[in-house]
Amino acid sequence: MTLALLFIIVVTPFLGALATFFTGFGLNTILVPVFMIYFDAPLAVLMAGIVHLCNNILKVALTARSIDWNLFRNFGLPALLFAFIGAQLLNTVKDTIGAQLTPVFGAIFILFALLELFNWKLPLQGLWAMRIGGSLSGFFGGFSGHQGALRALFLSRLKMEPIVFVATTAIISLLVDLTRVSVYFSGSWLYNYYPTYIMIYCVPSALAGTLIGRKYIQKVNHARLSIIVGVALLAMGLTMVLGYFIPIH
Repeated sequence: MTLALLFIIVVTPFLGALATFFTGFGLNTILVPVFMIYFDAPLAVLMAGIVHLCNNILKVALTARSIDWNLFRNFGLPALLFAFIGAQLLNTVKDTIGAQLTPVFGAIFILFALLELFNWKLPLQGLWAMRIGGSLSGFFGGFSGHQGALRALFLSRLKMEPIVFVATTAIISLLVDLTRVSVYFSGSWLYNYYPTYIMIYCVPSALAGTLIGRKYIQKVNHARLSIIVGVALLAMGLTMVLGYFIPIH
């Protein structure tokens, strides 16, 4: 393993886990495109999902007392259903369009980055807005692993303490991860998959980021960090789309 690769797989999940404590998304959003440098899109989604799942177990353990269960019922339950649908779709299209998923995911990253950078807030309100938001978030969570950005867009309109936001999104994200990772492993395309050594470095790094984020959640400039995540996401999405259509030989 080169020092550059070691640096990437240690620092990236740490920063992603740290970011998600303050922005509502970040870890999976950052890990998927990084893993796609070395693996195809569906496998990258799976590997990021495993790291994300482990990290969410720790987040729930740290914040469980602050979960808003009413919000979970209206947002989380639709997210679980549509995460299953999105994951099944990924299993289906993997064998038919394969590498063409790269620009699709790149376009998704760009969309989420623009929504974040322009601080776009959905005009919908009430229980149905939460259910629609949960459905969209769950579907993209299952299909591309990007549940957090849409979830943050819908829930940002609600007035809640930061720790309540983190705790509730953590339990939703954890159950979505369990759903989608289970579906991924049911696909025949994973029969020859074995967890790589990258997981050994990524998981502890992400957990460290979460522990630090829990400690300093009230002390970080959330708006500035959100902009940083948005810019990084936009750059990665553009790189994926342009790299697909303009390959470098």
